Amino acid sequence: MAATFGEAITDSTLTRPGSGAAGSLQCLRDPLLNKGTAFSHDERARLGIDGLLPPRVESLQEQADRALENLRRKTNPLEKYRYLSALQIENETVFYRVVLDHLEEMLPIIYTPTVGEACIEWSRIYERPRGLYIAAQHRGRVAELLGNWPRSHAVLSVPAKLVLASVPP
Repeated sequence: MAATFGEAITDSTLTRPGSGAAGSLQCLRDPLLNKGTAFSHDERARLGIDGLLPPRVESLQEQADRALENLRRKTNPLEKYRYLSALQIENETVFYRVVLDHLEEMLPIIYTPTVGEACIEWSRIYERPRGLYIAAQHRGRVAELLGNWPRSHAVLSVPAKLVLASVPP
């Protein structure tokens, strides 16, 4: 049966990923596994991440409230977009909780009109890869590129002119 939203945040079946410090950090670096300060004290000990997070265990809602407060401190839509992008890269569960709980407020930031500005400013605001980038120069090598992606899914990225072409005037 497929997991529903929020199940990963309460899943007590997580096991220590790999060995050593690098393996322990995997669950903090992977946005799909990272529960941030919601890792219980038992999970922190089991995963080898005790001491790598602030000692207070927080709920998903507490994390989402803090993220929303930080987002609202940003003064322009592009900075809000960048903050949400960074949040998604760090912890997808908190990102989606904020977006879903405040959809009307978030849509202008994560969709039009702000995403158009983000596309125009992409070369200035790019910080790290998120997804698999396939360009015309990769024609005939798509299967090879898909094999380079470490997950079973990929994010579709299209040229900014195509995104902007779809934005109503």
